[in-house]
Amino acid sequence: MPLSKPVTPGVVDWTGENPGILLKDTDGNFSAMALFFRVSWSPAGQGQVLLLYGTPNAVEGPPKAPNVLMADNMALADFLMDNFIGKLGAFRAAPAFATLPRLSIQAVRSDGDPMGHRYAETVSGEGLNVQLVWEGLEKPKALELTPDQVGTGEHTMFTLLVPARDARVFVNGNRLPGTVGERVQAGFETTTAFLYFSETWVIPPVDA
Repeated sequence: MPLSKPVTPGVVDWTGENPGILLKDTDGNFSAMALFFRVSWSPAGQGQVLLLYGTPNAVEGPPKAPNVLMADNMALADFLMDNFIGKLGAFRAAPAFATLPRLSIQAVRSDGDPMGHRYAETVSGEGLNVQLVWEGLEKPKALELTPDQVGTGEHTMFTLLVPARDARVFVNGNRLPGTVGERVQAGFETTTAFLYFSETWVIPPVDA
């Protein structure tokens, strides 16, 4: 049966991959936060961007737990900071948000199998090597979310979500503290470690 509305109304903001890891301490506060973007289309072009809060409660983190924005397309990094990351409350509220140092990405490597038990992204550049590792991968969920169900509050979002039961973040070989927590998205329970594939963000028309 054909879809009743084969074309989603609105303007495509960006599309690609957006895995992330948010680790928490024993008090339930974020101890490390990372979002990785592999964008295949946006008004600012293609590219890869990593946002890392190695020390979320500090303006500047120490070398072993830095707060940094890494990109191979700085125009894309600016676009995401203004139009996406800056609309996510937990990331916008971090002390380092407005003053993140920026480094150029020189290499990105993916390994593991998102259909298996483990997947990883490793980003390196300007003397910094950051590895994000997801383990205990669950079955995927195909999501179609409305603006009231997403962090920006402004987009319709389509994606394939693969939740992870465990995750780790390494900076130059040093593991950042914290463990994966629970969260609720669109009414179902999931975790704070996630692989988002085929993720597309659409700005609905004003009269939608």
